[in-house]
Amino acid sequence: MRAGMVVPVLLVALLVLPPWSGGEALGVTYELRTWATTSAAPEGDPLCESESFLLRSRLGGPFVGHADSASFALWGCGAYTPVEGAFYATATDGGCVVLRWTLESLATLEGFLVYRGASPAGPFELLTEEILPAESPGVFEDCAVWPGFEFWYELRAVAWDGSEEPVGGESVSATTGGEFATKLHPASPNPFRGTTTMRLDLAGARTQVRLTIFAVSGKVVTTLVSEPLDAGRYEMSWDGTNDAGRPVASGVYFCRMDAGQFRESRSIVLVK
Repeated sequence: MRAGMVVPVLLVALLVLPPWSGGEALGVTYELRTWATTSAAPEGDPLCESESFLLRSRLGGPFVGHADSASFALWGCGAYTPVEGAFYATATDGGCVVLRWTLESLATLEGFLVYRGASPAGPFELLTEEILPAESPGVFEDCAVWPGFEFWYELRAVAWDGSEEPVGGESVSATTGGEFATKLHPASPNPFRGTTTMRLDLAGARTQVRLTIFAVSGKVVTTLVSEPLDAGRYEMSWDGTNDAGRPVASGVYFCRMDAGQFRESRSIVLVK
């Protein structure tokens, strides 16, 4: 047989894995259909589906790496069906969002990661700096939210091989109470040495936003942002330098936010 020749292998079989060493049955079933591959596919090549076959894992593992024989080589794929379980979000009276979940099995899972976005299509930002424990039921509270806004969340199960899979297959949302309005918040810290942070709220549709630092003379010191932004809360930092990257003198400065017809300014005091 010539090197690199495709070897069609018909596998009409069900592979049910034995109980896990931890005492809990994995309960994972793989169904392999007509499979065509080569015995010399490079390590990690994601041969996971084509018009003639489909390979899916209900729990994202433990089919890690690859399995091979004299007649075929089978490599794992990172895009499996979602981890089966329930995942939902609830806004509280205290202004937070509580996420809860349950899973049918925790076998092969290292833990969970929580992601948040401003729409069901994302983009989603990682909220958890560390992997949450593999527990079911599980809970996570997000208090870094703002009023009158719909937040979308994804819970991703992390397998021992580092791969991530969404729990439930879809993002969930919760809307916080109160009213969300376009606003420029006071800088913090203020007065400051080193770096200060400006927080701005943007309500409504996508808007062209400009955040500028001015001297008391009215001269532009630096522009922190000038681009269209979606509705949400943003944080911008200023390190006391101008557009050329040079430190400016101690004194009073003004931060101005322009967003459509909205304009608001806040004073900032730089001390050295």
